[in-house]
Amino acid sequence: MSEMTLQSPLAPILGAGPRALQVDGHAVALGELPLMDMLNLRGNPQDAAFTQAVASVTGLALPLQANTATLGPGRALLWLGPDEWMLQCEAGQAAALEQALRAALAGQHVSVVEVGHGFTTLSVQGPGAGALLARGCPLDFHPRAFQAGQVAQTHIARTNAMVLCRQTGTDYALTVRRSFADYLFRWLSAAAGA
Repeated sequence: MSEMTLQSPLAPILGAGPRALQVDGHAVALGELPLMDMLNLRGNPQDAAFTQAVASVTGLALPLQANTATLGPGRALLWLGPDEWMLQCEAGQAAALEQALRAALAGQHVSVVEVGHGFTTLSVQGPGAGALLARGCPLDFHPRAFQAGQVAQTHIARTNAMVLCRQTGTDYALTVRRSFADYLFRWLSAAAGA
């Protein structure tokens, strides 16, 4: 029997690394954060036992304000709704985190579901990153309006996406369904004139 190998949806395009683009005279690196693990987490944010358990397992405070994220080394916890969050982490961590969360939250009315295999995350970095995203997205990417630690569920070129600002004005992570990754990557490249 042959061994299976996981491959990101953009591996055929990005074999040589991120694509260097120019947008309005500003550099942009378009790449992927491949094979990230993701857990969808639901629970009661008013329950201190819930928020403390999540923080103790993940090392991240649960973001309670709408459209915000808590960022840490190799991890991000994104607010998706009043009782829903997405934990993004490096590949290979989801199983242990899911097990630890289930143990810490035992007896509580919660949901912890691994969903990473259905998504991938594009990386858009550089001084022209916001201008590139603005070509296909209705969000205001000006640094005054969309800052580090903010997240939005929106669309980019008709593709549903979770947009996380990792560094104000220059570093964004776009989490999309795997099936849309190739289309969105090519659309962003074309929007930059590549």
